[in-house]
Amino acid sequence: MSFSIIILAAGKGSRMNSKIPKVFHKVGNLPMIFHVLNVSASLKPKMISMVVSNELESHKKIIKDRYNNIKFAIQTKQLGTADAVKCALSEKSFKSSDISIILYGDTPLISHISLKKSLEKFKKINSDLCILSMTPPNTDHSYGRLITKKDCVEKIIEQSELKNNQQADNLCNTGIMLIKTKYLIEKLKKIKNENKKKEFFLTDIVEILNNEGYKVSHLEFPYYEFLGVNNKSDLALVENHFQKIVREKFLKQGVTLIDPNSVFFSSDTKIGKDVVIHPNVHFGVNVQIGDDVEIKSFCHLENTIIKNQASIGPFARLRDKTKIEKEVKVGNFVEIKKSNLKSNVKVSHLSYIGDADIGKNTNIGAGMITCNYDGFRKNKTFIGENCFIGSNTSLIAPIKISQNSIIGASTVIDKNIPKGTTVYRKSELIKKSNKK
Repeated sequence: MSFSIIILAAGKGSRMNSKIPKVFHKVGNLPMIFHVLNVSASLKPKMISMVVSNELESHKKIIKDRYNNIKFAIQTKQLGTADAVKCALSEKSFKSSDISIILYGDTPLISHISLKKSLEKFKKINSDLCILSMTPPNTDHSYGRLITKKDCVEKIIEQSELKNNQQADNLCNTGIMLIKTKYLIEKLKKIKNENKKKEFFLTDIVEILNNEGYKVSHLEFPYYEFLGVNNKSDLALVENHFQKIVREKFLKQGVTLIDPNSVFFSSDTKIGKDVVIHPNVHFGVNVQIGDDVEIKSFCHLENTIIKNQASIGPFARLRDKTKIEKEVKVGNFVEIKKSNLKSNVKVSHLSYIGDADIGKNTNIGAGMITCNYDGFRKNKTFIGENCFIGSNTSLIAPIKISQNSIIGASTVIDKNIPKGTTVYRKSELIKKSNKK
């Protein structure tokens, strides 16, 4: 049976109090909508239809560039979830799918495993509609309640429509459902907006199908997968759960996290075997760590590749296309940007390296800086193999220091240095008596 996916992402997100569209707020340094689209694409559906508002018009190209198999539907007025789905179904090719899966752009933690299991169960029991359900840890929430009889769902009551005697029931609707497409198309027409919000609730389709004798089931999953984001507090909660999921993944993978709760990962972080990560480390986007690497406390890494057996930190910042080869040591209070450090390079402390290539076995002394910006453009520094750069030196780029060279402490270098050369600046030490 073929299936397609509808992603509802047309909500205004006014409670976020932000000029950024709600679904483009980030979890694990990735926009929420990309989390949902990644999971959707991993299921290999026939097509994906994303319902957006006019506010997202300018973001359509960003989405389309990442996901080819996607169609857009515009919901010009926010008249409810049923109206949003109706907009998606205006795409004629969508109607050829046997099953429709309805997801939400502000629910980024839904997993591939849960959706795959739901799809398999839906086909196996030949359900007409399956609601993904969950039980929150308390009743203080805005989720609609599932009214069930045995294994069947009779109806869903929205939070705003609950009566006092229904508050205690805590089996909840996640909003995510699987439904046979032909019934979705037929029954949407029967949904009315006779409620306090005067909206067309997609959840009403449950009672409609149930009253007509169709098979309406539900499948329960852990509640955190369905946490939705309506405001910044929700976003913080979802981020917290995302970090727990990723930390657990790396721990199972064999990564040592000395204090897991103080380490923060991005959605695309990649880590090899036998890596040790100390407390208070932050991984920005596009970080790849090899095997047997040690990342010490208070490091901030982004857009960086670190090869095997390197040691980083504490208090190091690596960013902007930095590449660290095997057995490199980057020590405390070192910043590296857009630079390549070959194997066995040592930058032990208090240095800035920007736009530089450093050859293997070179030692960088404390306080060395590459002066890579001349006020107009960034310039490159090249340091060859087996060099020693003394403490408190300044290398004014563009510059090349060839292999086997030594630069004495407190030297300012503004000319290329031939290989095997020792360079230092000598100034007379002035002694002056304090006696009058």
